[in-house]
Amino acid sequence: MKRLIQSIILILAVSLLTACSVFNTPPAPTKTQTTMPTRTPTISPTNTLTPTPTNTATPLPPTPTATLTQQEQANIRLYDASLTYMASTPKKALEVARSIDFTDGPYESPDNMCGPLTVAIMRDAGFLPEEAEPHDMWLLCPRKDVPECHGLRILERTFFPPTEYNYIWVDKSIGKYDWRNNPLMPGDWLYLFVLKGVSNYTGFDHMIVVTRVDERGRAYSVTNINHGDGFVIREELLYDPRRPGQGLFYELSNDGLRQELGMTGTAGFLLIRAKSLNPIK
Repeated sequence: MKRLIQSIILILAVSLLTACSVFNTPPAPTKTQTTMPTRTPTISPTNTLTPTPTNTATPLPPTPTATLTQQEQANIRLYDASLTYMASTPKKALEVARSIDFTDGPYESPDNMCGPLTVAIMRDAGFLPEEAEPHDMWLLCPRKDVPECHGLRILERTFFPPTEYNYIWVDKSIGKYDWRNNPLMPGDWLYLFVLKGVSNYTGFDHMIVVTRVDERGRAYSVTNINHGDGFVIREELLYDPRRPGQGLFYELSNDGLRQELGMTGTAGFLLIRAKSLNPIK
């Protein structure tokens, strides 16, 4: 009961858009984590594999097969971990949300699980420590324009310490940003901001983790999404660097295409990336 009362007070005090989706149920207060778990350092990636030498007619000693770098192995783990959370129906998505166990009661739903889902995927892949708590990312708000938002402090203290991660703030819409010259990388964590008051649609803030980048530079995320038949969890193409106007980023920021998807990322984004990786321009 005490937790419910605190939740209602929090909603009355903070007038902002709920991350992941717009809904009217009161959220639970965010727990504060006081200790920073030990992290596994991220190794700089490389996209080049060592080729296996071509066999000749002359007998040669056995040659090693192509090996993956530590970062490439980590990227594979990230992708594999993301696939375990896929859900093709709203019913299965609800089961996944409950399995993550990020809050109490009926508020645990696939329409507000975007933050906890990123924690679960990154934790399972070793990009976050095993003690990382999905609840701490639920309804997280790092907006600088809302004094009551303490999400940035939670990100810095609990998940991504500034000594190990770069915080890049971009105020350009995700649909118009130059992803070709500033590509995303596996493990990048993003908070997408919606621009208020410019559309008939309310929109929402959203959190994602980049779970894969293919050989053509196309970035993907396994995230909760509603294409019109309820929230499911699926892998989505975020952008194609060679085909502007393709991908979820364009759809989520285009007023004419939004439909059931909603709108987000129109006010820019916060990108959090390990310092061992290449910085964005």
